[in-house]
Amino acid sequence: MPQPARSLAITFISAATLSFEILLVRIFAIEHFYHFAYMSVGVAMLGFGVAGTGLAVWSRFNPTSTQRLFVWSSGLTAVALILTPAFVHEISVDPTQLLWDPGQWPALGLMYLLLALPFCLGALTVLSALTMAERPGYTYGAAFLGPGLGATVCIASLWLITPESALALPAVLAALGFMMAVMAGTTTRSAMAPPGITIAVSVLILLTAPWQLTVSPYKALPQVEAYPAAQRMMERSSPLGWTVAVETPAFRFAPGLSLAFGGTVPSQTAVFVDGALAGAVPSSPHNPAESEFLNWLPTSLPYAMGLPQHVLVVGSAAGTETRNALAHAVPRITAIELNPDLVALSRTDALVRAEREGRLDWVIGDARSYLSRTRRTFDLIVLPPAGSFGTSAAGVHGLAEDFLHTSDAYSQYLRRLSSTGTLAITRWTSLPLRQTIRVILTAVEALRRVEPQAVENGLVVARSWGTATVLVKPAGFTVGEIERLRDWAGERLFDLDWHPGLNDPATKYNYLEEPTPYLAAAAAVRGKATSELFAASYSFDVAPVGDAQPYPHHFLRLGSLASLLGSDRGSWLPFAEWGQIALVATLAQSVLLAALLMLLPAAFTFRSGHGGGWIRLSLYFGAIGLAYLSAEIAAIQQLSLLLGHPVYAVSLVLTAVLVCSGFGSIYSDRVAVPNTGKTNLALMVLLAALGLGLLNVVHLLQPFPLAVRMVAAGVAIAPAAFLMGLPFPLGLRSLADDGRSGIAWAWAANGFAAAVAAPLAALIALELGSPMLFFIAAAGYGTAALATRGNPATREA
Repeated sequence: MPQPARSLAITFISAATLSFEILLVRIFAIEHFYHFAYMSVGVAMLGFGVAGTGLAVWSRFNPTSTQRLFVWSSGLTAVALILTPAFVHEISVDPTQLLWDPGQWPALGLMYLLLALPFCLGALTVLSALTMAERPGYTYGAAFLGPGLGATVCIASLWLITPESALALPAVLAALGFMMAVMAGTTTRSAMAPPGITIAVSVLILLTAPWQLTVSPYKALPQVEAYPAAQRMMERSSPLGWTVAVETPAFRFAPGLSLAFGGTVPSQTAVFVDGALAGAVPSSPHNPAESEFLNWLPTSLPYAMGLPQHVLVVGSAAGTETRNALAHAVPRITAIELNPDLVALSRTDALVRAEREGRLDWVIGDARSYLSRTRRTFDLIVLPPAGSFGTSAAGVHGLAEDFLHTSDAYSQYLRRLSSTGTLAITRWTSLPLRQTIRVILTAVEALRRVEPQAVENGLVVARSWGTATVLVKPAGFTVGEIERLRDWAGERLFDLDWHPGLNDPATKYNYLEEPTPYLAAAAAVRGKATSELFAASYSFDVAPVGDAQPYPHHFLRLGSLASLLGSDRGSWLPFAEWGQIALVATLAQSVLLAALLMLLPAAFTFRSGHGGGWIRLSLYFGAIGLAYLSAEIAAIQQLSLLLGHPVYAVSLVLTAVLVCSGFGSIYSDRVAVPNTGKTNLALMVLLAALGLGLLNVVHLLQPFPLAVRMVAAGVAIAPAAFLMGLPFPLGLRSLADDGRSGIAWAWAANGFAAAVAAPLAALIALELGSPMLFFIAAAGYGTAALATRGNPATREA
């Protein structure tokens, strides 16, 4: 049974490395910030590429037994997945100190190499199997089906166990692969002992989870836990987030609370998701002071106009705005929250009583999908501020996709308002103003789409010391409503920076060097052209963003990075967006390592006689590596909107793309080599079509139930995913004609291109939008088609 056992070994080893990659994304998101997730992708691709380079060079000097290499590499993969998490957690790295602490770089490099080791060994296992395979498509298909299995198992496990416990799951899968690899060569009882011991050790680690998460000290969770008498009251974990509740007498959550408030801020329990502050719930279930306190928050501004009959709260902030609506005696409230653990924490006695009375409805799910399918209208739609002031100012969420604050989202909210309804958006402010300005410009653009005649009279902007609230009313604000808003804001020392009829800046309490909110609102109200001109001339990128480019928290222009980094650090630190800086650094690092570990060894190969064949091979496999990852990232981003959460999109896209690509690779054994170019051209056309139309399809499918949307998403990407499995094995048959060395170089070129593609694709999506990634993927497969031209093996017989 060598061939079936070998294929099973590849399946399990590939499943192990992919699940380890997904878990690294989760661990990095918890311990650091979102932008470090791209490091895990780069580490994986680097490991894959190094395996190809290493095997190519090694095969020149030591043509050892391939079967022996196959068994040893599979066993070492399992061992590396057991030891790597333990060793990495012993390395102290603070990525935020990289720019001024040289000592952090060696530690980061060591961590990078340790994390790449399991991927390198796993890739060696697959490579050695490919060199023994008579049917490379069948073998490469197993390498695709395995990651599809790994993605499914990994995401499912996160519903049952914590991320740190799940870190042992890849070792279990790799140990099973080790067992299959041994069985492919022998069935003697003594040979089964090492894989049996490996399985036992990995299962024991899975059950005991000997390591713990180390959250960055710059995140809110460790900061609040440093308060006196702080203690964790609850901890839950799921793929949607690691949720923790911490109680301490010193904690208070009051976004933008009026400085004129003379009452008591009630004691609260802090709630965190992935270490970041998500909101707070009252520590005492019956506190009459809470209603007074809530009425002095900026989010209470719309209630000054009168009592809305039906309020929609988008994002619970642990129930703060839901309790605010109850405190204002709103007859009916609908609260939408994606994370069920946050809902469970938010259900105080008052909210449970409101549910029983029929005043409150919880919707567990995605707000955009809910608004697409509901026929209800609302008198007030509330978007509360997310997170904390510090993370907002630091720009650590600049790379986080957010479909709730795009121009498409704001248009959708406005269409679900009643005839006299209001949209209220409250965001944190940071100086110089960025987020506030983008909200103003985005809100007016959405209003211009939905009710263009209401632009002049449909906008109000209020600002406290730390937040800004933008009210949008398609029916227009009346004179009486403006007077009530002015009186309410003045009592609380809030400034009304803009309202209908305001002709001059009217800042009284919270002074700015320039009346930027007034200038932005005036430009936006005057017309689309003046709005675009204002955004283009502003120091930061504050233009509205749509669903194709869902990064509303990204403000730093890419062209400004060079001038910032070249100036004195004290002058640019307040403006830095660490996510983008980390991404650019990751890209530079990937390019440098790719050059060092592929181009230098290639020089030896060039002298050995590869010549132009090596260039053709590198161009072909590099192009399809870049194209594959670009298409995958584009699909994940656009389907995140359809499915409501990146976790669902990652799970479905990785499973569907990898499994379909696996079947495509298996089918490639039946495809004639001369059809290699045609296959790549077909992919070019199909991916270009996805770039033009997938987002439109997503918008059309949003009203349907989640199960229907998941099936539709799989159907939409399956044809392209199937074809994406063909170019690699077809390329091996047509271009890698130098035995083990040719296959290894093909693997190296593909892996290094993918390593560069991960941060590069993120930057492209950030600056140009996800459809551009589909077009780049199409161009990659088109380049691969051109690389096959003139090759004797791909000519028609």
